[in-house]
Amino acid sequence: MEHLYLILDNRGKPLCQAVLESQLHAEAIQLRILQDEPDDLTGCNDIQLIGMDDVTPARRGFITRQRGNRLIVHPTENLGAQARENLRVDTNFQSVIYPISGSWRGQRAVMGHDLSCGGVAFHTMQPLETGEMAEMVLPVTDEPLLLHFRVLRPLSVQGPVPLYAARFVDLIPDQEFLIRKAVFSIQVGRGKKDSQLLAQAGAK
Repeated sequence: MEHLYLILDNRGKPLCQAVLESQLHAEAIQLRILQDEPDDLTGCNDIQLIGMDDVTPARRGFITRQRGNRLIVHPTENLGAQARENLRVDTNFQSVIYPISGSWRGQRAVMGHDLSCGGVAFHTMQPLETGEMAEMVLPVTDEPLLLHFRVLRPLSVQGPVPLYAARFVDLIPDQEFLIRKAVFSIQVGRGKKDSQLLAQAGAK
């Protein structure tokens, strides 16, 4: 079984995805970057390694060597499972939600604001109650998922469309994996886009 890591710098900016090639708890972690022509990361003295699956420990460390797409990382700290749960990406998908415990009926249109491995924030015109349960079609995974969620709180009621925070509930392992995969892919894609924009700005 391959163990996939998302590598971020000390500010949480995604650098790349990599596959673990050493033992999970090795003193020196060897990784293979999943890019044909990877950037030089040897100047990144403080990085975070966030694993996609439950058995892959999240760690902080520093790069001791890079040869092509191979990295050697010296781990300095275990970050715990919460590091993966807290990984959050901005997104703007359009979808719908359906009531489970709320007093409303039918469906409501929503616009995604951000997504994490454990929950979602979204805009919707109609008011929602804190604690109510509903389900959402999440379209950013490999195949759309119908997920149950609990409304945590309104994040903002100002502006034309209110914003709510929600946490996914009753996820099965396959759903958790697909959400993580989507979060990782969006995060890496955004990091590449930001790097391209910086390069273009520097060339002007």
